[in-house]
Amino acid sequence: MIRIGMVGAGGIAQSHADAIKQNTDCILTAVADINAERAREMAEVAGASWFTDYKDMDCTAFDAVILNLPHHLHCEVSVYFLERGVHVLCEKPMANTLAECDRMIEAAKSAGKHLAIGHVQRYYTAAKEIKAIIESKKYGDLTMITESRCKDYLKNRPKWFLDKRTAGGGIAMNLGAHSLDRILYTTRLAVEEVHALTANPITDDNVELNAQILLRLSGGVSATVSLCGTHVPQEEHETVYYFTDGIVKMQGDQLLVFEDGAFVSRGGEHPLIESQLTEFLKLLRGEKSEICTPEYGREIIRILERIV
Repeated sequence: MIRIGMVGAGGIAQSHADAIKQNTDCILTAVADINAERAREMAEVAGASWFTDYKDMDCTAFDAVILNLPHHLHCEVSVYFLERGVHVLCEKPMANTLAECDRMIEAAKSAGKHLAIGHVQRYYTAAKEIKAIIESKKYGDLTMITESRCKDYLKNRPKWFLDKRTAGGGIAMNLGAHSLDRILYTTRLAVEEVHALTANPITDDNVELNAQILLRLSGGVSATVSLCGTHVPQEEHETVYYFTDGIVKMQGDQLLVFEDGAFVSRGGEHPLIESQLTEFLKLLRGEKSEICTPEYGREIIRILERIV
């Protein structure tokens, strides 16, 4: 039984706690959050201990820790636990800067402990199927990718999300990290060139709400990512893969393949956090895992530094 601690009990943390509860190979033993009520409520459900400062946690009470924190704390807290012999699963993005990523990687190597990064959308069924289509060359060679995503980025955002010092950037840093992971995971290609335009046409916050990104990938493949975070009335998200002999779309977890003159829908919802936890546990047991390595997380930040 792998014992898990949790730092940060807001936002996505409840999904992590639910995934741990449903998995018979692990147990939640400790929770820390600066909000005492949130920490207590999450801990009591699991029969875990709770704290308002992660430095008060007994690191011998868990084997690994999941970090759900503002981006600027990812490096500091990851290094803290790695140096104390605890494996770490850190939510994406890995950190705000390459220097922070390098510090985290060095801490993991020095401690001989695992550091994984939570790029969770690669666990969509559609993403896995598109990856298989590309590898099989079912529709010939991949030539181009376009992704467009729009949502009201300002809606229900904590204040730290709108400050580059704490968030590292805006919509490109947060949602764009998912876009980059989707492209790199499904294609297994390297990003050789990055061009981008960003803007914030609404507020005085120092983070971008709009971003248009052009990538040149290895093998002559190009990709564009358009992210709009203004007050749009409806959220939309679509990734289109163009091949020499076909076209495939990804809409959420839906896979759409153009066959016999029409798009055919396949796929369906997939438990992302549960799948990620399963892969993290595989990593801790020394088994083959699809969890994101810190080197991969660093590559995402390298690209994002060219954008934000």
